[in-house]
Amino acid sequence: MTVSSILEVSKDTTPAATSPSRPLRTLHVLASLHLGGVEKWLMEVVRSVSRNELVIDVCLTQNTTGAYEDEFRRLGGRVFRCPLGRNPWRFAARFQGLAASEQYDVIHSHVYFFSGFVLRAAAKAGVPQRIAHIHSANDLKPGGWFRPVYAAWMRRWIRTYGTHVVGPSRASLEGFWGTGWEADPRRRVLYYGIPIERFLASVDAAVLREELDLPCNARLVLNVGRYIPTKRHLLLVDIASDILSRRDDVYFILIGDGPLQESVQQRVCEAGLSPRFRFIPVRPDIDRYWLSADVFVFPSTSEGFGIVIAEAAAAGLPVVAHDIPGVREAAAACTLAKLLPLAANAHEWAICVDAALQKPAPGYDERAQMLRRFPFSIQASVESLKELYGLARVVETARVC
Repeated sequence: MTVSSILEVSKDTTPAATSPSRPLRTLHVLASLHLGGVEKWLMEVVRSVSRNELVIDVCLTQNTTGAYEDEFRRLGGRVFRCPLGRNPWRFAARFQGLAASEQYDVIHSHVYFFSGFVLRAAAKAGVPQRIAHIHSANDLKPGGWFRPVYAAWMRRWIRTYGTHVVGPSRASLEGFWGTGWEADPRRRVLYYGIPIERFLASVDAAVLREELDLPCNARLVLNVGRYIPTKRHLLLVDIASDILSRRDDVYFILIGDGPLQESVQQRVCEAGLSPRFRFIPVRPDIDRYWLSADVFVFPSTSEGFGIVIAEAAAAGLPVVAHDIPGVREAAAACTLAKLLPLAANAHEWAICVDAALQKPAPGYDERAQMLRRFPFSIQASVESLKELYGLARVVETARVC
């Protein structure tokens, strides 16, 4: 049975680029190429490497078309679709056929617990390097009696079939494996990275305010995140209500999408705050918003790393966020960050946001100096990824047949 008969493949089926010294061929497995933290990081990696050195293709478990797909193909990447459906064993058989036929050197899976299925299939296909990438610090899916059984089963398969397990922070690995994860040399942190040169651009903040129909002296509180329960957008509405009871120059810019967006907008309307909020659809390029805002507020309660914290830091913004492990690691790059306990109420948040709005914005030279020593650059992340792939060749576990 051929790969084309068992998989939906992108129309671009041009063979991967070759060179006298064959490039390392990798297949990343994720749900989609929608706009999200994992996808954003992967796209930055693809933009930063040559396919003559490192081939990066993707296998998607969802049928939906993501915002990054066109660019991914333009950069030479191939997109394979292997819908998960309700039968994981059928998926495993399909995926095994893909991995064997395309002769990948590395399978790099980003699908949390389901990485166990993926890595087992990769091992059966004879792929020598098999990596599970754990991006979240917590299991965000609903429970039930079967979930713990499934989680234990998948962890066992990841241990058995994986050559490495990586996470974007210590918090993500501890959340998945518990304390003591460092004892296994196959587990390591691979920090996300961002292209810091983007944050050296000059932006006319007055133009953005005019486009959003805001006063030229408006102070902007920015939030970027998906509308899901753990992001706590409703708390943000309560914070806004508290701040706006004392001052009339503050506006809130929310960028994202998700299932709870309508309920958040309704809450804003019920609170009579609609004139003070702007809801911006999620988009690949939001640099103008980072560089025009005055403070970044992020009440999320679960983050594997919090790449938006790193972006806010690169933009020189004060950050007000929950004091949770994944955010704490990302906030190490901030020149000014206030991290609040999970029990903090809206009034306590409002006081911190108000204080952050009093801080003068860093000048261009100050921001440039900060970025020269910025710890989360895409260049550093790519080098860590290359090192991981090199180490995986040496520290490879026995192939499972």
